[in-house]
Amino acid sequence: MNLYIACNGHVAAFDPKAGRELWRTQLSTGFFCATSREDVCILCDDGQVFAGCNGHLFALDAQTGRVLWHNELKGLGYNDVTLAMENKSIQVLAKHTHSHTSS
Repeated sequence: MNLYIACNGHVAAFDPKAGRELWRTQLSTGFFCATSREDVCILCDDGQVFAGCNGHLFALDAQTGRVLWHNELKGLGYNDVTLAMENKSIQVLAKHTHSHTSS
């Protein structure tokens, strides 16, 4: 079983025992990479990794990282994507930055 991560417009698979990266896929959406430096939400099911990012939805092969399909979700804007499938749900939560000052 692989460990899947999503960060900065990429999805990657790792061997969880050795920490070795198996593959990495950039979620490119055409001439302009609409998903670079963006949060990515992923959900794994039945040999596929579904990734939502910046108003786009992707399906990747879980073993190779190859993009199986891409849907631009036209008309829904370019926000974070929440994924849900048969009792699994992944949501992107708001990020908060805290600053600490020394006195």
